[in-house]
Amino acid sequence: MSPAMKKIRIAQARTADVTSRRTFLSMILFSAALLFAAALYVTPALADSLDAAKARGDVGEKRNGYVGIVISGPSGDLVRLVDDVNLRRRDAYRALAQKTQGATLAAVEQMAGAKLIQNAASGTYVEDGSGKWVRKP
Repeated sequence: MSPAMKKIRIAQARTADVTSRRTFLSMILFSAALLFAAALYVTPALADSLDAAKARGDVGEKRNGYVGIVISGPSGDLVRLVDDVNLRRRDAYRALAQKTQGATLAAVEQMAGAKLIQNAASGTYVEDGSGKWVRKP
């Protein structure tokens, strides 16, 4: 291999390393922004109601980044709460996807779901890999 080709390969390797570091940093910043955005789009009263519903086992975090109803025969108030939270989350996810180059709404939803389940309190319901509700250990 000629010296010029060696220099090109070294430059390519450095570029790939810098690119992977930037991608990793972008994902970290993206995750932090996602959690921050989700927090901004839930009013304190709504957060209290959602937290209470989670603690009762009425609702849980779904893998798609939204809240789901766990119980059968939910009250109208519970359905409205879940709908309101999910609409606010979708707005936040959509805004984040639009601000993040290369991000799609589906990717933001999936990442949010993983983070929300990861951060869910022990004993609350979360959706498992098969789509079933389980209590988080």
